[in-house]
Amino acid sequence: MSDDLDPLLRPRPRRSWRQRVVLTVLSSIVIVCLAGASVGGYVLVKYNSIDRVGLDLDAAAKGEPENFLIVGSDSREKASAGEAASVSGKRSDTIMVLRVDPASERVALLSFPRDLIVTIADTGERARINSAYGGENGEQVLSDTLRQNYGISINHYVEIDFQGFEQLVDAIGGVSVWFPAAVRDVASGLYNEQLGCVKLDGHAALGFARSRKLEILVDGEWENDPRSDLSRVERQQVFVRQALTKALSQVKSNPLRVTDLVNVGVDNVSLDEQMSIGDIIDLGNTFRDFSAENLESYPLPVLDNPVDGGNTVVIDEKKAQPALNVFRGLPPGELSPMQATVQVLNGTDKQGFARDISGALQKIGFDMREPATTGASANSVVQHAPGQADYGRLVARYVTAPATLVENPELGDGEVVLVAGADFTTVHEQPAPEPTTATAAAGGQGAGTTTTAGESTTSTAAAPPTTTTTEPNPYIIGEPPAGKSCD
Repeated sequence: MSDDLDPLLRPRPRRSWRQRVVLTVLSSIVIVCLAGASVGGYVLVKYNSIDRVGLDLDAAAKGEPENFLIVGSDSREKASAGEAASVSGKRSDTIMVLRVDPASERVALLSFPRDLIVTIADTGERARINSAYGGENGEQVLSDTLRQNYGISINHYVEIDFQGFEQLVDAIGGVSVWFPAAVRDVASGLYNEQLGCVKLDGHAALGFARSRKLEILVDGEWENDPRSDLSRVERQQVFVRQALTKALSQVKSNPLRVTDLVNVGVDNVSLDEQMSIGDIIDLGNTFRDFSAENLESYPLPVLDNPVDGGNTVVIDEKKAQPALNVFRGLPPGELSPMQATVQVLNGTDKQGFARDISGALQKIGFDMREPATTGASANSVVQHAPGQADYGRLVARYVTAPATLVENPELGDGEVVLVAGADFTTVHEQPAPEPTTATAAAGGQGAGTTTTAGESTTSTAAAPPTTTTTEPNPYIIGEPPAGKSCD
């Protein structure tokens, strides 16, 4: 078997607080504050005061969408001597990616729960995603882990520390959130009995953002949130929207307020070395007329991890792809290798042929079944389930053989069989361009019909995937109901 079958997956280089603290939610405000400051040129004065992190990140062309990896760190490096002495290392319980598209003025936010099990970059170890950040070269390892697990490019890095969270909330005069009932979280220090809009200062906001053991008072009884960290991720996204609304309104109505906010930001934020003054000014132009109501927020669909009885979670591969595609710059409905289950059948007399091909496809991300042999075949064939030619085309785009697509009624949802014939040559890391003819656009063929992988399909831009659920979660609090607003 030739080495050409193996995808050329380039490796990339890699970086106690008694209660872990979630600081990520206010990092988005840092970006907005710095961006707003650029309008008046104040950031030019403060630019050299910002801590920098040297990272190997993906470059984006000017004017193209960019992904900002936003991390909240409980590092106490900038704390007083007494505070710092009680803390060692740093951790991040919540990780977000903010995508900014200047052309469409689209801004989207994706959250990764701390208990999500991933393959840590360059190690092969399966562990919680927040452990990627906690080790040596953690910033780089975390960035690479997101790229390698989910195909999300990271263009910039933003980190905010413990002190920054409370100071930024206080700097904008607190953030008002909606409480439909009395709530408490003994672990995070959140206690609130007031109903309706409640303004949280920095300390109270920290308790809200950290809360993963939230209890709500219902008919005189305290009820625990069964979704713990997963609900916290969604509450944080609500908080980001409320905080951004207030910060943006202040920046727009009183440019002098920017000075105060930037002073807080530069003392508590770290940025990647590649983020130039020009980048910040461009960001300022993007956010100048942005409304926080247009912020798209996406919690990552996950499942309980059966290995440890649900103490951790794993990604729900099929349900997560539409949201992940937003941050990959793809239409939400576009398929990814993770969504297809593939079996390779050896239609030649070459020993180990199907197994080698399976290994190459698995490295790309396909869910592979045990390879097998079949009768001799001169030509390669890709079989797909009825009405699911898109899955067949997805696999065919990763092979150089002119594979024929054939409908197989015995295959189930997302299942594909690749018969590697005598004409099969290689598997390649990057897929061939998406076909563009109307024939394949129908999404499938009638029984017994075939199309070649070279045929193309038309596609149209899809709307963002919905983030609503049919059963409202009463623990996702903070956002005012319809017809209400919080200043």
